Amino acid sequence: MKASLANSVVALLLGIGLLQGCASTRVVKNSDNKPIQNYTTDLYLIPPAKDPRKVVPVVVREFETMGFRVSLMTPDKPGAGSQGTGFVISSNGHVLTCAHVIGEEQTATVRISGARYEADVVHKDKEKDLALLKIRKENIPALMPVSFRKEKRYGMGEDVSTVGFPLSNLLGNSARYTKGSISSTTGLKDDPKQLQFSAQIQPGNSGGPLFDKDGIVLGVVSQTLSPLRTLSDTGGSLPQNINFAIKGEVVLEYLAAADKDLYGSLAFNKGYSIDDIQKSVVKIRSGIVTEEWEKRPKLVARLEYVSLWDVWYKFSVFFIRFFDFDSHDFLFAAGQSRFNALSTEEKVIKETFVEIQKTLRAGTAQ
Repeated sequence: MKASLANSVVALLLGIGLLQGCASTRVVKNSDNKPIQNYTTDLYLIPPAKDPRKVVPVVVREFETMGFRVSLMTPDKPGAGSQGTGFVISSNGHVLTCAHVIGEEQTATVRISGARYEADVVHKDKEKDLALLKIRKENIPALMPVSFRKEKRYGMGEDVSTVGFPLSNLLGNSARYTKGSISSTTGLKDDPKQLQFSAQIQPGNSGGPLFDKDGIVLGVVSQTLSPLRTLSDTGGSLPQNINFAIKGEVVLEYLAAADKDLYGSLAFNKGYSIDDIQKSVVKIRSGIVTEEWEKRPKLVARLEYVSLWDVWYKFSVFFIRFFDFDSHDFLFAAGQSRFNALSTEEKVIKETFVEIQKTLRAGTAQ
């Protein structure tokens, strides 16, 4: 998986670099040259931080003309169907996960041992990055809640493990287990509310339980260092298993405030085997999504541009990068990254979408 991540990063940087050498629009594919096919008409667009030339609505219309249903993505509102992990904390169907997995959605689709259920978001705290779900009563299966560590103790070097659903679009709906140790009793910038641990995680692990050698939960998996940001900040180094979890004491404080009766029913200091933990861990999709939606791959497009005035407005930079929604793999980029005195904003956008259409059409034909 480390090699795959590195290849994706190299492919992305290579794609951007190639675009910078051309004054006309062109397409750069991933280094593996994988076919781009079978994507749904759902497209998630990440707009630039600033849009002074009001380009985003124009790009949305171009995608809609191609037949896409476009949803705008922002850091605090992932696209419908954002995937993560959660775990059962009550026999009545309460499930705990991270708030960023849910985003702004008020519902979720939950899979327990492969079976699909619908759930409602009953409480969420963005600051603590925690959310509480409740599986709808008419659908509730037999559930086994996890057990929490009562004491506020975390030892550097202590063995920890996690079970979750990383990269489920690639790996499937079966839970995956990884093992490591506590690297630090504080998190990013010595955040006392977090733990740092070394068990490997990938996109999709967020919201899963971090448990000790006895199978008792001591935290909630929340984040990993961004490979691209670390690559940029360090001048070429990729992070190796630098991951973070929300401490159990923070989780328990959240649950006590969210639902006192639920907190009173929690299990404490009861050991479970990995097989038992697996039965309590669930795959989560934000929003209510269908079986067909889950099966089909979806596109994410990221727009970047820089415009300047030279008799008329022209782009010195304009490109759209495409990624797979679930795996985050770079697929291809289209656009212009050098100033062209003979061009216009409208011309660049039109030419870029011609190249996008050709690329997607060629992928479908393969």
